[in-house]
Amino acid sequence: QKGGSPGGAGGEALNDGQKVVKKFVQRMVKGRNLHMLSKVGGSVECLVHLDRELKNIFIQRAGRKDAKKRGVALGGVQEICVGTDIGEEVELPLDELSVTLMLDEGSAIAFKLDDVEDRDTFALCIGMFVDGNRKEAEKKSKRR
Repeated sequence: QKGGSPGGAGGEALNDGQKVVKKFVQRMVKGRNLHMLSKVGGSVECLVHLDRELKNIFIQRAGRKDAKKRGVALGGVQEICVGTDIGEEVELPLDELSVTLMLDEGSAIAFKLDDVEDRDTFALCIGMFVDGNRKEAEKKSKRR
């Protein structure tokens, strides 16, 4: 018999999708090196990580202890574009392994992922966190 009761002992009831998200979160909270695409062409290796609340993504140039850390609120991401499928003109060297975060203020941040599966997982999970943060912000503004 498949499917057991949800919330089984020790989280055994996690489906494949939940396992993928959990693994992604663990990896991103620790931080991982990703290539951030540059307007001048090419890319810069950066340490990218999420805070534990999954509200912000932090980007810091890899290999430099004194490098400034940039925080981007996930609630401020307007759109997530995968590959070269992007509506607006963005001056970044995008390819099929890119994920671009279109931000509130009109700027964009693009990362190059390792492969198509990695790209899709990154886009899907960040998209879920962006939606969650937006919904939370909408609830707060309705309460005021």
